[in-house]
Amino acid sequence: KARRTDHEERPAQRCSENGAASDERRPTATLAALDVECASAPKKQRTEKARISAFDSIRFFLIGYIMVGHFAAYLGPTMLVFRLLTQINVVVGGFFALSGYVAAYTTTENACCEASRKLLQTPKPLWVLQRISAYYPLYVMVLVLFSPMFVYADVTYNGWAVTLWHGFLSVTLLQAWFPMHAEIWNSPTWFLSALNFVTVILPFALPELAKQSKRQLRRTIAVLFVVGLLPKLGYCYDHNYWGMLEGALQRHHLHGFNLDTFNMQRFSPFFAATEVLMGAAACRLVMLDGADGETEAPRVSSWSTSLPVAGMVGIIVLRAFGAVALSDMLTRALIFMPLFLLFLMSIHRMVVRPQASDPICRFLSHRTLVTLGGYAFPIFILHGPIGQLFYKKIIATYLFGGPLHTVCGHWFFFVYVATTFVAAVVVQKTFLSSKAVKAMASWACDKLASLFETTSATTVPPLRLTWRCGGVYF
Repeated sequence: KARRTDHEERPAQRCSENGAASDERRPTATLAALDVECASAPKKQRTEKARISAFDSIRFFLIGYIMVGHFAAYLGPTMLVFRLLTQINVVVGGFFALSGYVAAYTTTENACCEASRKLLQTPKPLWVLQRISAYYPLYVMVLVLFSPMFVYADVTYNGWAVTLWHGFLSVTLLQAWFPMHAEIWNSPTWFLSALNFVTVILPFALPELAKQSKRQLRRTIAVLFVVGLLPKLGYCYDHNYWGMLEGALQRHHLHGFNLDTFNMQRFSPFFAATEVLMGAAACRLVMLDGADGETEAPRVSSWSTSLPVAGMVGIIVLRAFGAVALSDMLTRALIFMPLFLLFLMSIHRMVVRPQASDPICRFLSHRTLVTLGGYAFPIFILHGPIGQLFYKKIIATYLFGGPLHTVCGHWFFFVYVATTFVAAVVVQKTFLSSKAVKAMASWACDKLASLFETTSATTVPPLRLTWRCGGVYF
């Protein structure tokens, strides 16, 4: 006698996925045969994902360059060094691309065209809130800690009404939608404001990207590239800024410069979304290497990583020397972003192939650099307020008698860098690693997500109107 199986108790849905019939009532012998068929059917191979620790190091180098560039003027550099250190508008695109790349890597499956079960089964509001809760607690803590400084300067120049409005924009992370005020209070965190919008998009976009083949992904990247490039071409064409080195402009150079249009290019969450999605699509190209019906991964060597790095560093150096006259926005879209995506893809392919050996990949995967990468986020959040404390004229004059590059000298810039790093380590060890903070953030996510679920469950059904025309009801 054939043994009783699970198929006898439930509909044979699992067998139907492998091409077997799904009738509920079958003879026991047929069910046993179906068991054998299901067991022998080829199952989709899911390869384990390796941890790409080099990405942590890349994040550290990006934020290190941005931190130095924001306050490079107080170092007292020559004009050449200043132009080398202030091309932040070019480099910041790498942050958006890396965010999209990591998001796709952690939420989609290797070697198959599907998203992860966790992404598909987690309610979208909860998924979005979980991602935001990874950075919002520290953001709010720093905002509260330095709020006396922010409020004092804002009230002095703008009054209480404007200060309260700026406080609302900062707390809700909406400042990136206001191009001329995107850098209020904690200036660098306009990035988080733009990233918030993209995070809301991702649970809808990532499952669609996961379904695409390599050919479709290349087409998607091409479309996103054009969509991101066209506004920058319009900006340069309308204002004749083709060769402008915007990051090196100082205050006395801004007379006649169309700052509002430039800020729209820099801060717009819509343009940030194109770069994040390009990063996600690039990651999917690598994850589909060797999948059924797809081509094998291209051969990778040390040239695969060294050439993009040389290109990215080279364009920054050439622009600093004046050998290449190209706007920050066009340099970012036409040169830096494609090279950066190629670099990430090469690092990814190097990591997943144990036999591959690359000096740049080994360097970026070094334990010391990976550890420093763990401090990149608190450095990013803290370097702006600490820099204002030391160098913002109205604050530094009140506290120290003047900005510290005039009181102490240009050497104090290195004290600023060291102070920011030490503060980031302390925050990482105490606040970000705190189980109580994580538990509170998780509780807040669950509560807010439940509000969305309640709202969607109690939504009033759409009103249906019936009208008659010529004896026909519509």
